Amino acid sequence: MLKKAIEFANKKFEATGQKNHFPRVLAVLQSEFHIDETELLTAAILHDTLEDTDTTYEELENIFSKPVADLVQEVSHPKNYNKEQKLEFYEKLKTISPKAKMIKFADFTDNLRNIILQRKADPKSPYHNQYILLIRDFLKSCPDSSEKELVFKLTKDLEVFVTE
Repeated sequence: MLKKAIEFANKKFEATGQKNHFPRVLAVLQSEFHIDETELLTAAILHDTLEDTDTTYEELENIFSKPVADLVQEVSHPKNYNKEQKLEFYEKLKTISPKAKMIKFADFTDNLRNIILQRKADPKSPYHNQYILLIRDFLKSCPDSSEKELVFKLTKDLEVFVTE
């Protein structure tokens, strides 16, 4: 199922001209979080397809499974969302399932690492303090874990880097 998900995501993102970061999210889940559950890993590969491509929930359910489609839907924000919808989305994240939270931990890990690399290469690159605040607010709703600690540490690393 993972190979099929990788092929599906590559095809969907190729059609949009966007690059997807799912290979790095998958690597975080497998190598750092030691996750080997196929449905969770499949959903992680597909996690941006609902929000960033023409993929539908029904398509994911038909090609993969209802549990995979449900996980992808849990971690997806509305397409072209506005500021109010963004805040609602981050509130919703506080109530998602533990499996969906693992996907978000990996997603945030990759996103924060990428922002830090961009800032190191170009200190004037965009920095969004609200993103860190929204992530930290989400983390408050999560039980303690090494994954949660990693994401929190990355928010601190970015905060320190930005204030230097």
